[in-house]
Amino acid sequence: MAAMEQTQFSLRPKILLILLVPLALVFLPTTAVLTVGMIPTLVAFVVDGSRRRYLTVTVGGLNLVGSLYFLHQLWTLGQGLGDIRIVLGNSYGWLASLSGAACGWMLFLGMPFIIRHIAAAEARIRLYTLRREQEKLVQDWGQQVTGASDEVPAET
Repeated sequence: MAAMEQTQFSLRPKILLILLVPLALVFLPTTAVLTVGMIPTLVAFVVDGSRRRYLTVTVGGLNLVGSLYFLHQLWTLGQGLGDIRIVLGNSYGWLASLSGAACGWMLFLGMPFIIRHIAAAEARIRLYTLRREQEKLVQDWGQQVTGASDEVPAET
């Protein structure tokens, strides 16, 4: 049974490759423009050392959104091989693509700061709630529920 699962797992990338290569060749201008436009994602993939590739996913998603400008222009021109040079020569397309990648980097680098502040705010809220509950218990049961004694401990 384990050998069968391993075979299925190793076949999946091969099947995906068999399906994607002909599709990439049919849409060669789109593939070429998208490959060049997604270079910042390749850089993020090389730099990203985490197991789950959070940087690659973040930069890749926003880089893809920025690269849609290239694709829109290519598809408007008719998706010919000669149009690739025109599309990749457009500075606005590069601005859109690289801005998307930069937003991905900023989002990735800014999230720890944002999460730290959210966690600190949640901790302050929890502390405030616990103090309020403690004050209510002291009002209901007296100072003895705090565990603090009124006596000064004897020194030895």
